[in-house]
Amino acid sequence: MSNVESPGTRKRKNCPPGAINRALRRTDNRRDMKTFAVVFHGDANEFADRSLASGKGAFARTLDFLRSFGDLEGALILAGPTPLSDSPYPAVSRETWTMRDVLDAARVELESRPEVDALLYLWGDCPLLDAGLARRMLADFRSYRAEYHFADGLPPGLAIEFLRPRILPSLVALCRDDALPVTRDGVFTVVQRDINSFDIETEISRVDLREFRLSLTCGTKRDFETVERLMALGVGDAESAQNLIPAHGELLRTFPAFLQVQVAGACPQACSYCPYPGFHERTGDAGALLDRKDFMSVERFARLMDEAAVLSDDIVVDLSLWGEASLHPDFPGLVDAALGHPRFRMIVETSGIGWKPATLEALAAAHPERLNWIVSLDDPDPAGYASLRGDGRSEAEACALRLVSLFPAMAYVQAVRMKENEERLEGFYRVWKKRTDNVIIQKYDAFAGLLPDRSVADLSPLSRPPCRHLARDLSVLLDGTVPLCRECLAPGAVGDAVFLGNAFESGLETVWKAGEPWFLRHVGADYPVICGRCDEYHTYNA
Repeated sequence: MSNVESPGTRKRKNCPPGAINRALRRTDNRRDMKTFAVVFHGDANEFADRSLASGKGAFARTLDFLRSFGDLEGALILAGPTPLSDSPYPAVSRETWTMRDVLDAARVELESRPEVDALLYLWGDCPLLDAGLARRMLADFRSYRAEYHFADGLPPGLAIEFLRPRILPSLVALCRDDALPVTRDGVFTVVQRDINSFDIETEISRVDLREFRLSLTCGTKRDFETVERLMALGVGDAESAQNLIPAHGELLRTFPAFLQVQVAGACPQACSYCPYPGFHERTGDAGALLDRKDFMSVERFARLMDEAAVLSDDIVVDLSLWGEASLHPDFPGLVDAALGHPRFRMIVETSGIGWKPATLEALAAAHPERLNWIVSLDDPDPAGYASLRGDGRSEAEACALRLVSLFPAMAYVQAVRMKENEERLEGFYRVWKKRTDNVIIQKYDAFAGLLPDRSVADLSPLSRPPCRHLARDLSVLLDGTVPLCRECLAPGAVGDAVFLGNAFESGLETVWKAGEPWFLRHVGADYPVICGRCDEYHTYNA
């Protein structure tokens, strides 16, 4: 799964009004106006209180940020089930929160505070919030009578959001009855549902930092490490972040975010655009692809997950790197082993062939929120499907429909965009869009020249960044072997491709560290042969 998102492709919000409209909307600031803060801290974990740079933790620094506002009327902490200690502000605790819960708590609190004209919304694990930037945004928010004001182009953790209290009832109504999860961009997700109904102002960053996919928060081990490294470099506000982050590409690699694991050797289809069948042909066992009976045992997989949890607390586990996960004799055991770690999520990439309905129903009942599915269908035309994937189209489509029903927010259908199916992709998209919003059109991957170039368009950026996969991904084959990346099926298969070691023999941490010199070569614009032939460097998985 490698969806493309280049900087600036995120859907734009309401464009700021023109100069004439701004002038009409200007108003003198009233000195009796007050601000009130709502701090979401419901997902806080041990990293929010851990000491940073031998000083205060993230939550304590967030509270210091609030104290810097002279006209702050008060604040409300939206906490999880664990009681807060040493907080100067009242708190509301819940076991779990949705965006509706968050917005409604703010609405209720501000009903009795008519003097408050600006609601500050922020998270409690943000130690690098820029007070100067916040004050400038607040001044613009009041000057232009905005109803929602946010910063664009900065990573989470530097800027806060501003809302006009009067729009809270509308935002609560927009949440309807769905359980929209609380995310870093959760407020905008709600506003987006009726975006033209609100007056929106946007603070555009001088340097667009979205391409680095950093989060300057302390919600995970990876993000905590990133913040520590940035603070050591001297980052303390948005301006220094914009200066230093682009100059230090080495910061992008901390701990793996995406772990691809092969759990089955066999596959029911020999897809024409996949290197796995071709690899079997080159090694002289072409007929073995459909007949292989080798699997990764649940016990071995569970040990791998335990090691992964030590290395990276919030990793996304992807099954199966090669082969078909449905053929594993105890697939539910694999899911339980991964999702037994509470911050792990799982993605199953499948042909949609070989799944038993009872198995899928049991998985939906046991894991309704952290188990994602991607069904590769590729072509709506029976003949086109057969030419790309072989037999099994009816079963695959039936499986996709079943998964969309069982996992409505977590199941996706996918087509790889290539010359062979380009003319039919719009039809594919339209048909499936009527059934689900989760439709993926995936970029074609030639595997660094191992396969013919069947791509329709060159989607690579003008300037080449260090490879996101070397920075964030780790791949483990059936026997524990760890290739440099997914593009490498065997040492020397393409250029100077290598294996980094064996996870079962030397451990995940050792093989992860073995990939760092390769990434640092990218930072220095020195690309190995396999990397020079590859165009996957700007795509990402998690």
